[in-house]
Amino acid sequence: MPEVNAYVTNAPKGGINFKKVQINDDEGNVTLRPVLTGICGTDRGMVRGALSFAYNPEGYAYEVIGHESLCEVIDSESELFSKGDRVVPIVRRPGDCPNCRIGRPDNCSDGKKHEAGITGLHGFMRESFKEFDYNLVKVLDNSLGNVAVLTEPMKNVVKAFEVFDRIRTRFVFENERSTFLGKHAVVIGTGSEAFLYAFTAVDYGFATHMINRHPIGPTETKLCDTFGIEFIDSSKNPSFPENFKIDLLVDTSGDPGTIFKYIRQMNHNAIAILFGTNGKAPSTEVSGEDIDFIIERNITLAGSVDAAMIHYLKGLDYLSKWNRRYDGILNTMITKEFKPGDVDLFSKKPVGEIKSVIKWN
Repeated sequence: MPEVNAYVTNAPKGGINFKKVQINDDEGNVTLRPVLTGICGTDRGMVRGALSFAYNPEGYAYEVIGHESLCEVIDSESELFSKGDRVVPIVRRPGDCPNCRIGRPDNCSDGKKHEAGITGLHGFMRESFKEFDYNLVKVLDNSLGNVAVLTEPMKNVVKAFEVFDRIRTRFVFENERSTFLGKHAVVIGTGSEAFLYAFTAVDYGFATHMINRHPIGPTETKLCDTFGIEFIDSSKNPSFPENFKIDLLVDTSGDPGTIFKYIRQMNHNAIAILFGTNGKAPSTEVSGEDIDFIIERNITLAGSVDAAMIHYLKGLDYLSKWNRRYDGILNTMITKEFKPGDVDLFSKKPVGEIKSVIKWN
């Protein structure tokens, strides 16, 4: 492979550079050029050195960062893809465990999986790279356009709701009419992932609320209004009314203090999905009363990470449905475009950011 410009870090220590690299083990039967690569909290956490689980690929003193990508096929030796196709590369690659061998590396049980741009595998923030066709998902709905860059965060949401669906079968979670009407979902955070969780909760029929420690801008407000989501500025309203009960809590912050603050307002048989990662978040005290509260109410705390190909496919279906139903409103979630080479974007989060992207062409 020729040298290409790429964003690189030294995992898990951190730092960021944009420079020419040559990936000598870059293999595949499809050659890709990124159209857009998304920037998320994981990328910024790696640059800060906040994610201790990240590590460089074997034999390299650096790792190409980036795991959210919408790409264009520029050359193909595969019958499945043609030049000009738009695709989304899969992030997590299987190890040797039974889950990995049946196509579910998101539930890897031996830790031998790899994640592009995070754990031991070069990522997608580079001018071009090769992939095998079985690691690619084709974007069939051309009307999605650049919104398809949200597929990677969306597949995490689909996987998390699969976890939710599995857990709720251990008791009667629905109301008397077998729906979720009258149930409350609370999503902590207002980033792109948080919005996608909230949109899905609305789809399920939850009365859905988003919480953050600051007010939101006009773009976020319009998204909330369009989907029927209530936003709560916790700096002004630090808690819900005493009789308010949370049935589904989703955290995208990784902040234990915030999580346990709202766990104490959860209903009997409620479910909390923990998704956010933030290894340098301040610690918090968990009391015996907190544990008693969780146990006595049969509350389930479940971690969820990454996803499998089925979740990418379902994620694209969700994005297509919402984008058509709400006349392209998902485009407003892409709030800032950067040119390749800018490294400040990893340390300076733009005001009003929902999803920032690097536009490669």
